[in-house]
Amino acid sequence: MIENNKKIAIVVQRCGPEILAGAEVYALKLAIALAEKNANVEIHTSMSDDYINWNNHLNQEEWIPTSGKSLLIKRYPVEHNRKRILFGLVKRINFKLNKYLNKFYILFSSFLDFIFLKSQGPWCPSLWKYLKENEYEYSLIIVKSYLYSPNHYSLLKTSSSVKKLFIVTAHEEPEFKLNFVYKSLNKSDILGFVSQAEKKLCHKIWPISNKKPSILLPPGIDTTDINEDSLSHEIKEITNKKFFIYIGRIDKNKNIEFIFNHTPKNCFIVFAGDLKIEFPNDPRFKYIGRITEFEKKLLLKKALALVITSRLEAYSIITAESIFHNCLVLALKGCEPIDELIENYGGLSLNELEFNQKMAEIWENKFDKNSIQIKSTKIKEEKTWESNAIKILNILKDK
Repeated sequence: MIENNKKIAIVVQRCGPEILAGAEVYALKLAIALAEKNANVEIHTSMSDDYINWNNHLNQEEWIPTSGKSLLIKRYPVEHNRKRILFGLVKRINFKLNKYLNKFYILFSSFLDFIFLKSQGPWCPSLWKYLKENEYEYSLIIVKSYLYSPNHYSLLKTSSSVKKLFIVTAHEEPEFKLNFVYKSLNKSDILGFVSQAEKKLCHKIWPISNKKPSILLPPGIDTTDINEDSLSHEIKEITNKKFFIYIGRIDKNKNIEFIFNHTPKNCFIVFAGDLKIEFPNDPRFKYIGRITEFEKKLLLKKALALVITSRLEAYSIITAESIFHNCLVLALKGCEPIDELIENYGGLSLNELEFNQKMAEIWENKFDKNSIQIKSTKIKEEKTWESNAIKILNILKDK
């Protein structure tokens, strides 16, 4: 339990029970785990449910009940949608200057990074203004992920009188090498990493991070019983077939084109999640939209394997969940956090040629799944939201 009445603020770019993306789910699950330890927790986020258009569709306040204290999601209005043309232009300028004319980029980075963050969105300055004006109410501000303006400015605009934990969520991508990331790291008191691979990457790109105290906070496995929902006819039909499953955001940053281009002709893959690209009209692929937790659990238990090809992940919750549900993971080698999970808990991490061949083997029943030891019990014991909450509450005991 927390002895004082001060609150913990968690900042993330968008959040709500219906939003199933990685950082957003992480923030909510972590907040619930802290609230269940009787911490006074608030999530501070935008009113948007769309990570590209940045609308104001969600309510400004939402209470989430837990077995401990209820937690409050406070949402702030987004001032404008993504400025796509300006964002695309300044992004290209920043990347090129940082790579080829670094001294020039550093000289103008404050202005260029400001335009980058503002045009990208969600631009909701009332969020960090509120935290700055009311920081005396908080014992700890937790910021989840580095990329967005609320996350960055919540670290920059609040004073050193409130402790700040920055859960970095580093990726091997050009954005992570921009100068605003250095400023976020510099303003943090403690860094949180979701995997050893992410920590190693952050230390390599930003040596300043090696000088900060840090804790490992991998996403927990949700082991709570899920109420059985009524299934749609479509999902009932799918679970009676042979299929691979992809669960998550469906966009080019997740290397989805690789799946479209390398799936053997006779295979069938079901895609679930937010669709952000044009989906091919191809009998090998079926898109079923967003799914409930119950549907996700059922599909993982019934699927031949989860396919995941992203190279830009700090961690992969769906990979961990698949292992927990004893679903074989078929991953494209090269994303170190996913490779780390597979090495420790079981699965297949394959190069491009092997990926296609293994899919065909699995589909044609030529692969013995029992040859892969999937350590579902081990991952359940080692990845828990409660242990993360305890680590964070211990931060508050350290003066």
